[in-house]
Parts: sequence; C-alpha cells; structure tokens
Amino acid sequence: MTDGRGHGLIALALAISVGAHVAMMFYMRPQVMTHVSGGGARARARAPMRVRETKPQPGTVSISMVGDVAPERAAPAAEVPDAPAAYAPSSAPDAAPDAPGPELPAAPDAPVPVLDVESMQALSERLRADGETASAITAPFPVETFTTSFAPATPDSPPPAFAPAPAEERPLAPPEPESTPALAVEPAVAGPEVPPPAPKSAPQFVPEEQVMAKLDEKTVEKEKSAVRDLLDVRNAEELFRHVSMSVSASESGGWTYFKVVAAPKTTLKTVPKDVVILMDASGSIANDRLKSCRLAAKEILRTCMNTGDRFNLVAFRDDFDYAFKSWRDCDRPSYEAAEQWMDRLAAHGRTDVFATIASVLKLPRDPKRPLIALVVTDGDANSGVSETSRILSKFTELNDGLVSVYMYGVKEGANRELIDVLTRGNRGESFIYGGKRRYAGRGIGDLSEKFRDPVLTDLRIVFAAGSKVEAYPRLLKNLYRGETVEIVGRAPAGTKAVSFSMKGLNGDAAYEGYFTFALGEASRDANLASEWAADRAIDAKLR
Repeated sequence: MTDGRGHGLIALALAISVGAHVAMMFYMRPQVMTHVSGGGARARARAPMRVRETKPQPGTVSISMVGDVAPERAAPAAEVPDAPAAYAPSSAPDAAPDAPGPELPAAPDAPVPVLDVESMQALSERLRADGETASAITAPFPVETFTTSFAPATPDSPPPAFAPAPAEERPLAPPEPESTPALAVEPAVAGPEVPPPAPKSAPQFVPEEQVMAKLDEKTVEKEKSAVRDLLDVRNAEELFRHVSMSVSASESGGWTYFKVVAAPKTTLKTVPKDVVILMDASGSIANDRLKSCRLAAKEILRTCMNTGDRFNLVAFRDDFDYAFKSWRDCDRPSYEAAEQWMDRLAAHGRTDVFATIASVLKLPRDPKRPLIALVVTDGDANSGVSETSRILSKFTELNDGLVSVYMYGVKEGANRELIDVLTRGNRGESFIYGGKRRYAGRGIGDLSEKFRDPVLTDLRIVFAAGSKVEAYPRLLKNLYRGETVEIVGRAPAGTKAVSFSMKGLNGDAAYEGYFTFALGEASRDANLASEWAADRAIDAKLR
C-alpha cells in the first residue's frame, strides 16, 4: 500500500515537471531576439546589412564640437643619463609589474544609461519589424560613427572583407596630442660604475716623411695651419721673462718714429732645426766659384749643425736635384754621402731661381722645428720666371713665413734687389761677397752662424687696435741666440706710448707677452725715419 502510494507521487511529480518545462518553452519563445532553425539559414538569406544614419538624440554630443583639452602643464622631457648603466643580472622576478602610466583626465560626472529586460525586449521587437539592423548609441561621451559594409553570409563564402566607407562619409582621424606624455622610466639596476668616455681630441698634424714629388699647396696650407695651432693657445708661457726689450724714438715731419729691439735671454733653450742648402750650379756661377761654395757647405754641415738637427742639399740650374728624398740626421754616414754628392756637381745650364726657391716648400715642415733655407747663388734668373718682382711676390705669398730664407750672393754683381728683398720678406737675412772668384764661398760660414741656435721661431707681432702704428717688417725673422730682432715703426706726432703683443714658438711650447713703451722716455735715434722708409720700400716690392 505504502509502496504503491509512493510510486504514484513520483509519477505525478514527473508529469508536473514535464508540463512546466513545455509551458516555459512556449512562453519564452517570443523573448528570443533572433531565432533561425538549423536548416533555415540558406532559405532565409537576406540582402547585405546596411547602416542607417540616425539623427542625434537629445543630450548627445558631437565630437566635432569638442576640442583637445590642453594639459595643465607641459609634460617634462625624459631625462637621459650621460652614460648608459652597465648591465647586471637582477634578482627580481621574471615578470615585473607594469610601470604606472600617465594619469588620464577623469570622465565627466553623468549617469550611464542602463537597459533593463523590458527595454531590451522592446528594442528587439522594433528591429524585427524594421527588417534591418540599426545602431544608435547615446552616451554622455563624444562618439564618432564608423561606417562599414559586409558581403552576404553563406556557408561557403570566405570571411567577410572590410570595405572602406563612401567618399562623402569621412572616417575618424584620431586627434594628435598637443604634447607627448613623459614616459615612466624604471630605475636602473645597480651595477659597477662605468667611467664616461674620454672626449676625443683633435687629430695631431703628422708631417710628411719624404720630399714631395711636386709642390702641393694643400699640404703647404696644412703645415701653416699646424704652426698656427701651436701658437694660438691659452696657456702660453710669459714671454717678458725670456726676452729683453729696448726702444728708441725720434720725431720728424709730424710723425714719431720708433725702433724696438728684442734679444733673447739665456733661459730659452735652443731647439732642433732643419736646414736645406741650395747651391747654384748653373753656367753663370762658373766652376771656380762652385768649388769654393762646395767646400764651405761641407764645413757648415760639420760646424753649424747641432745635435738633433737635420739637413738636405739641392743643386739647381734650369731644373733642381735633391741629394736625399728625406731629411738626414747630422751623423758621419750622412756627411759622407753629402760630400760625395757635392763632389759630382759641375757648373752648366741656365738658372730658374723661382722654381728652385719654391722647391723648398716641397720639403716636409715639422711645426715644432724651424725650417731654414740657405740659398747660394749669383741671383741671375735667366730661365722660368725671370722678372724679379714676380719672383718676390709669388714666392713670398706662397711661403707666408713658413720657411726662413737666407741668401748668399757669390759675386759683387749679384742681383741685390732679389737677394735683399726676398730674404727681408721671408724671415731671413742676406750677404753678398765681393772678393776673388776662387774664394767666393768664404762668407757662407759667417752667414750660417746667424741661424745656428734658434730659440724663438715663427714670431708674430700685433700692435694695439686704434694706435695707428705702421711698422716693418710685417714678418719678423726668428730669434737666435746672440742675435736680435728689430721692428721699425711710426705713429702720429704726440703719441705718448706704443703697445703690442708678441708671440713665438720654442719647439712645441708657445710664448706670448704684452709690452708697452713710453716714447718720451726712449733713447734718441735720428736715423729712424730713413730706416722706416727703406723698410717700407722693401715691403712694397713684396706685394
């Protein structure tokens, strides 16, 4: 009895449950937004979906009405360390938490619309009634509508492809930010300190090793620039401690003339030098003069050269010939080779003075060593550039004080204008022999003694701006031990004092000093006006 009653209750419960499920199926069917049976997709294929532009609802905001919001302050630039930190293994876990990004402005305080179930049902019924899909979302934030179209959906068709919007509908271009937010930089991992890289120094000038095959003006300019680089330094030695100065003055014709004489003190050391002896071997010099000059040149190499000096030899006619392809040290093997080379010289041919003198610029100039050319010649230019004025101006302009030129005239009738003016304008001196032919070279040794011990080279002098001083020579000769340098100038009458700066090189060390002299206290010299006029005439022939 009890068992039968229990079975009846179970059957009744099952029947009620099945009935409830069936009722719920029929009741909930209208609530489904879209229902397609398993095999009805092909039968119910529709036209491609389209987007219908709707009018903005009240309360919506168009993006075109809102401009970019400027930040309250400019974002700071990310700091870049001077040198990258060295890598060191970290003990941190593999996945570090993301660094915090820049803060975004808070959204405006407005209620966010919420759709309940009844609203969703009403929207579904309206969409089915229209037979097409529409999208119109109203939100309190600026929204731009993107327009797309799709191909009909079929089981065999490829995935829908994106098609661009029509030309008249402008797609949204994301606004360009006014400033880039600063990036959050994680702190560098501690590691060994790495010193910052040392600053790169300018490449030093390296002189040529051999005589150039032909004159290269670009190389000559580099040599001049290397000398200027040594001179133009901030930490130059004080020149007045190593050079003594004296001044004399006189008045004439509305001008005050003056002469400044500079002499070296014993505190300056002798610097090594390079000497080239150019010997005239043309027919006009004759063999007896040439023989005497060869003997004098041999003597100079053994008596007027110091330890560390270098030399070379040149024979010139209508062409020129170097004894060696590079500088030779002052030692026994070099002297013997030089004497053998000179013994083979014979006088013949014509004389190209300009080409010969210009050839000294083919010798490599070390800016730390003065280069001195001793030219032994009669000065008769009968080949190449023969006009004296052209020889003077062309070589002086090209040389610009790079090589000091000393000239020795072997006879009384030598071209004095060429010899005197060329040396005066190129940091040198001259001597002309007037004795017998067979002793023509006797004065060469005395001239070479003047440049034996250089102590201050590549001298420059600059008078104070506005002083209206005109002084000569424009290029001062080098300062040698036991010798002096003279500057003759003039200033308008009534000038109380003259001031100038002077600088020069002792090897690779620069020396500079500023000097002022009261002309009223200077010693008197009545010949200064004529000396100034003679120096001015020489300078005019060099231009």
